[in-house]
Amino acid sequence: MKISSKQREANRTKLISIAVELFSEHGFHNVTMKQISKAASMGDSTVYKYFPNKDKFLIAYHEIALMSVIELTEETEEFSEFSLEEKLQFFVYNYLDVLLENREFVGESIEILRESPAFLMQREFPASKALKKKLTEVLDNAVASEEMPELPFQGAVSHLMIDALLGIVLYWLQDDSEEFTQTTQFVEISTGFFVTVLKSDVIGKGADLVSFIIKSQMMRMMEDGQGLT
Repeated sequence: MKISSKQREANRTKLISIAVELFSEHGFHNVTMKQISKAASMGDSTVYKYFPNKDKFLIAYHEIALMSVIELTEETEEFSEFSLEEKLQFFVYNYLDVLLENREFVGESIEILRESPAFLMQREFPASKALKKKLTEVLDNAVASEEMPELPFQGAVSHLMIDALLGIVLYWLQDDSEEFTQTTQFVEISTGFFVTVLKSDVIGKGADLVSFIIKSQMMRMMEDGQGLT
């Protein structure tokens, strides 16, 4: 019997939730597809129709996490009134809040995905496309409001911002400070630095140099948590 798109999406969401719960409790490599189908009270063949392999569950989780924050920016009326730096921080902090419930799983999933050939071969995902679109919109609005000059390499800057978001998540996963105060400092310093660079029009004068500086600063702060102050 053919099921509706609404029911299909409900089944998919249910499977992701159950899989993440099992991965968090037992570890990704200790959970089988059969265990997931049993916990979801679905047939093995049905589960495989939604997720051909376990890696797909990891990708789906991160897709949902990103899309939920993108949707939050759309639903927050005052978001359009925020400064560029406030918009970036709003996104980062809410993204980390979404990931917090499954923090250990997030760390394991990122390590697995970074080593997955299937993940590395797939260049774009729906959520990453949506995120790049949202970041482009944020940059366009900053230019329109004259908060920053027009960017000659806006696509590259959007990609760099996505890389920076991953860098922040990786730093957060290693942060054992109370209430993640070091991550808060890291976010404030990195977003402030990034916005300062955008406003300075340095990118128009040397895109490669700016890319090197930003990435080196991010890596330095990730490697030296004590240097955040």
